[in-house]
Amino acid sequence: MFVGSRTVARAGVSDNTADRVAGLVAAGERLKTRPASEIIGGLADTCAQWCDDDWPARYQATEALAERYRVPTSSIAEVLDGAFSGWTRQSLEDWVVAELGDLGALDGFVTNGSRSRRALGPELIVAVGAHGVPTTPITDVISAVLVKAPVWLKPASATDDLAARFAATLAENDPELGAAVVVDSWPEAPGGRESVLAAATTVIATGRAETVKRMRATVSPASNLIVHGPRLSAALITGEALAENSIRVIDALACDTAFAGQMGCLSPVTAFVEASRSDVASLVEPLLEACVSRWASPPRCEATAGEQAAFREWRSLMDVEASAGIANRWAGDLDRPWTVVARSEPEHPSPPPVPQFLTLAPIDDVDQSIGLCAERRGLIGTVGVAAPSKRRRDIARALSMAGVERIAALGSMQRPPLDWRRDGRPTLADLVRWVEWEGS
Repeated sequence: MFVGSRTVARAGVSDNTADRVAGLVAAGERLKTRPASEIIGGLADTCAQWCDDDWPARYQATEALAERYRVPTSSIAEVLDGAFSGWTRQSLEDWVVAELGDLGALDGFVTNGSRSRRALGPELIVAVGAHGVPTTPITDVISAVLVKAPVWLKPASATDDLAARFAATLAENDPELGAAVVVDSWPEAPGGRESVLAAATTVIATGRAETVKRMRATVSPASNLIVHGPRLSAALITGEALAENSIRVIDALACDTAFAGQMGCLSPVTAFVEASRSDVASLVEPLLEACVSRWASPPRCEATAGEQAAFREWRSLMDVEASAGIANRWAGDLDRPWTVVARSEPEHPSPPPVPQFLTLAPIDDVDQSIGLCAERRGLIGTVGVAAPSKRRRDIARALSMAGVERIAALGSMQRPPLDWRRDGRPTLADLVRWVEWEGS
């Protein structure tokens, strides 16, 4: 069976898989006949329902996620509100216009001087999700439907089911939109994974370096492969900002760090602080308490055996350094869910030894932190900055030259605009194919 130039069934692949793929492609064809404004309305109406704490689907999802992550429902509500409140009709329209120039380009040719152009979404998008913030995979679904493309979202293994819950509510509200979305693991039949990927004209792969490498080797060169590999984020706090209001700085840093349990790439793993070693060390305990108050998961002693072993190994390293006269200060042992450590010397952002772990790095001046970020060029996604207005532009310029992809105010790292350039690339514009009509 063929759809366009993509094979969706072959020997050894179940007819059920081929039928599901063909059904998705057919739903995408119907989607392309609907006005973009109507599609945006359907998405926005569903997202608005998800902003209502008392809506049954939202309530059930909140309870399920709180139980899964073993945190208060208020922590889950913050995550849900952070995403769904931003997906309004106006913001979705603005997103399309920001990236494509004209909402009408998704419906047909729009005039641009002496020529016209239109934007066509893929025949089928396959999005491979990663472990992280529960709402992140929903962005892939919304992006696909916005450009009138059907999508098969394959969540990370053993992850939560929020994306599937969202897809179900979208189907209830607008069956035609819902028919264009599948949230499911790879088909169990032999060759099922390969069959789904072979049918895709665009594949979005998000995850660790191993996942990205595997997808590069699997996806056909004829497909548009969009990769979101591993990223780390950091914070940069100037001496003026800390001196002006240290409580506000601590609150903003904890807000960005503890959001969704530091599961996403926008949470800082290192905070550079332009202050003395003793002043940086004094931030450890209040930051620990602020993180715990925002994401109060069980203590680390109830974590997996692997996480506990990794923490004990890190703690042994701290003991060795202490014996050598290296003065680190840390808080948050196995009896706490978070750990904050103030290092005696600055170091570049690195993956933490365990989850829910923040490193404070003292710096003599901002240039030190910029140099350390440059050593991780291509890996630093976002830097949250707390600085006086007179220094912000120079800091932003220097960070951009060091390879940082996004610079935000500290406290707002978790709320990027919809049209932000993730990994330095547009989202919607990377999905569409442009058609030029000259002499129109």
